[in-house]
Amino acid sequence: MFRNLLFLFCVFLMSFGTPGWAADVGEEVEVSSGAITALSCAMEAQRTGKLDPISNCSMSDTVAGLAVYDLALKDIYLLSPSSVHLYELERAFGGGRIDFVGTVLKQSDGIDVVSLSEYSISPRPKAGAFKGCL
Repeated sequence: MFRNLLFLFCVFLMSFGTPGWAADVGEEVEVSSGAITALSCAMEAQRTGKLDPISNCSMSDTVAGLAVYDLALKDIYLLSPSSVHLYELERAFGGGRIDFVGTVLKQSDGIDVVSLSEYSISPRPKAGAFKGCL
């Protein structure tokens, strides 16, 4: 009985994936609504499974670099500097989102480095832009 349950659990994990698994080099990845944040904040969010580190991340944390945190799969991606401008990422830091399709170039410390073939960035909303129900 225990072996059957263990087998079903393994099949479940393989069918849905496990957060944080790196893709193979050359594999195409697609991210919808990825959060642009500091690498350290993305790693903390992945480790804890909570989004607080992403929403409380400050610009001073970006010394180690910017990363994209896939909110759905809980994966972290570094973007190749030759495929996107740093100022575009900085404009979206702290609330903006990125959608992209790209190819994994390499892995740096277990994190995929992606060259983007297409992307769109939604900058963070301006302060006071949402007024709620009036």
